[in-house]
Amino acid sequence: MDDLRTRHEQLLESHHGALREAAERLLAEAGWSLATTALLLTPAGADRSRLVAVGDLGRWIDHLGPDLDTFVRLRRQGIATEAAYAQCQALEGDSFLRAWGGLQGRHPLVSHDDLNGFAVLSQKGFSRTPRNLLVVVNWGDQVTAFLVACDRQQREEPLPAP
Repeated sequence: MDDLRTRHEQLLESHHGALREAAERLLAEAGWSLATTALLLTPAGADRSRLVAVGDLGRWIDHLGPDLDTFVRLRRQGIATEAAYAQCQALEGDSFLRAWGGLQGRHPLVSHDDLNGFAVLSQKGFSRTPRNLLVVVNWGDQVTAFLVACDRQQREEPLPAP
């Protein structure tokens, strides 16, 4: 946990400009919606930081469709893969089997439920004082999300000499 917090802090320091721009946009928004600004960071790769709408995170992060959310929930509860597969097949039938077949060797990092969880976290941050920005980090092998306070940094310009 402390290691992850340290990694987040280091990443934010290296993306200070993007963080400031995202915070300014978020502070200018009148109300929360799926169009609310979030910051997506990728420690490696060409597009290392991107300002995105919360509702568009699924465009930028490979994710499982909603037909596999039950399977993911069962696995996170400790149910074995085979048992979770059998339970989902029995409950959801063909829609689950189509979604499972659609994976075709892909290894998405988040589920549809996770994307919804990011939206809920963004809503919570938006309603805080000071307002908090949702930051999502795609590490390549996992995705983490957290909130960062967007204190308005008022820069007082010196008054011109008379």
